Amino acid sequence: MNNLKIILFITILLPFCFTTKKLQLYQLVTRHGDRSPLYPLPNTGTEWYCYLTQYQYPSDTFDDKIQLSRLYREKFPLNEQVLEGNCSIGQLTMKGFEQHKSVGTNLRNKLILETNFLQDKLDQSETYVRSTDIRRTLLSAQGLLEGLYPTTTPQQSDDIDVVTIHTIDDQTDNMYPNSDLCPRIAQLKEEIENSEEYKNELKQMQDVTDELNQIFGTTDLGGLSLSNIYSTIICYQSHNKDLPSGITENMIDRLHKHHNWKLNYLYGNPELSKIASVSFLKDLLESMLFKINNQNNYKFELYSGHESTLYPLIQLLGINTVDEIPYAGHLSFQLLKEYKKYYVRITFNDQVLTVPQCKLEDCPFNSFYKLVMELIPNSFSSICKTK
Repeated sequence: MNNLKIILFITILLPFCFTTKKLQLYQLVTRHGDRSPLYPLPNTGTEWYCYLTQYQYPSDTFDDKIQLSRLYREKFPLNEQVLEGNCSIGQLTMKGFEQHKSVGTNLRNKLILETNFLQDKLDQSETYVRSTDIRRTLLSAQGLLEGLYPTTTPQQSDDIDVVTIHTIDDQTDNMYPNSDLCPRIAQLKEEIENSEEYKNELKQMQDVTDELNQIFGTTDLGGLSLSNIYSTIICYQSHNKDLPSGITENMIDRLHKHHNWKLNYLYGNPELSKIASVSFLKDLLESMLFKINNQNNYKFELYSGHESTLYPLIQLLGINTVDEIPYAGHLSFQLLKEYKKYYVRITFNDQVLTVPQCKLEDCPFNSFYKLVMELIPNSFSSICKTK
């Protein structure tokens, strides 16, 4: 009888004691890396120089390997752009490229060298890449892939690998709050910014606004918002450039807090976070379902976007532990499997996040599915109509 009990334990219970969750799909949503300013500070004339470029070759084929005899590159003439120097506005810097390369290297250690989850060489049947159709996000994706799958210098006779990065027209892209795709977004933002709480926040910042106008010699901050100015100050600090005289650490700290408050106030609005990112969240969920149902072979998916890609997505899931999205910040959705059951683990910059509705670090997939499906409307066009 005792022997029978031992056999039953080994055959029935023991497998459960030693099962561990195994990764099935790794989705990574990133913000682009360090960039030149989108908004030059008024009347400052600061020069910005960018040395990151890319080579291109026109082709009417979609082959994965090609041989080349000529490449083309884009170059911005000196002092003929919005910014002084040779950078276009919002251009990815070499520092930004290296930030994403570092993220890719860390992923290589985790997903290839330590676990053999991905193949050592890039295989596009298991790796999917999507980006907004903007230079800094496209190049950020390339930087991350260079870290994840380091390249070697090809011999002259070698074919060159061609990596596909999927993009969508600006008018229909759902990877950021897109007012062209969803007109209600612009209308709702205006309503929020006309609220009493928002106006009170601007009143609290009026002394900073007055000081900045005096520094810049403007009356309306040159048409910029306080958040615009803060994002440019980040660029100055990142590249050790001298800020205009009069901008103090206290002012920068207050601008920082205002910027974070604004993001939280905007996307803490349930309707705005929903219409801004639920369509993209649906794409991520559908890809998980395809994986569970063996309908695709992708094991790694990269989505290269913006601060406004990640922040509303995090807010939509009810996660309030992320205050800001730094350059190259990254949000992962990891589909795990343990004894025929699936789970979703979410991390931000490699720190595990807990979805409040799950209350577990590894959310059972059925719970995650229910959460997302409750957010998805019957008709996107209906929730995107202006009121």
